[in-house]
Amino acid sequence: MPRDGGHRYRKLLAYCLDKLSAKAILEETHPKQEETAPTIASTMAKERGLVWRSLGIGEPGLFDALLDPPLAEAFHAKVKPEILAGVYSVEFQKVREDFMHTTIMVAVRKYDSVLAIVGFVHLGVLARMFEDERVSVTALLFTYPLVVDETKS
Repeated sequence: MPRDGGHRYRKLLAYCLDKLSAKAILEETHPKQEETAPTIASTMAKERGLVWRSLGIGEPGLFDALLDPPLAEAFHAKVKPEILAGVYSVEFQKVREDFMHTTIMVAVRKYDSVLAIVGFVHLGVLARMFEDERVSVTALLFTYPLVVDETKS
């Protein structure tokens, strides 16, 4: 069942897509996410006639859930989201980030401008990987509440 709600997130995605003139959206999701529950980003890609692809390589684990709890679910459960401390497994995350980097690079070559939606932990690593290769990157970092007006970020 497609997700509903997320009006602020939709607004944020529209802002990012327009700012980047993106022709594709790559999203850190489960590889079979579209079959299970289309995301807001995948729905927007369809609405705009853009390509959408998953940046996931397998089943999400407990480690992923602890680092990136879905806020809507937390609010629905009346649980105040907290930033959790944890261990960044360099070996495990390197495999994921190398896969993301390769997938994003293929899309950039094909579509020129893409919006890659990844978690905070991966953003800096991937941005540096692309900068090292002299690939232009606009790293947009948003925290809660989602901010669309750059003058307030």
